[in-house]
Amino acid sequence: MLKYKRIRTATLVDGAETLATIIAGLKNKTYRIVSLATDPLAEHWLRLYRNGEQIVDVQSIACTAAAPLLPMDVPVEVGDDIKVGIYNNGVSTSPKDIAIGYEDK
Repeated sequence: MLKYKRIRTATLVDGAETLATIIAGLKNKTYRIVSLATDPLAEHWLRLYRNGEQIVDVQSIACTAAAPLLPMDVPVEVGDDIKVGIYNNGVSTSPKDIAIGYEDK
């Protein structure tokens, strides 16, 4: 079954990355992240990490009104730590919402 989870980042900092854990410490389940979404802004980069390894680094402007979800195929195993966040290149410091779509494997 397809599920969605959303977080709101802390206040963004100019020239810095702001991350938050969105999935951690899964017990007896494996998942697959199928999509990633945020509001588009040209100077923000959307990022996703799995166990400290950067998997996604894309300008958030890629999330358009016509195609708001970025398709993903990221497996998440028991014990994996998934973090998402925004790298801010000086546009806005307002917190941002980030959503993932995921399903049980």
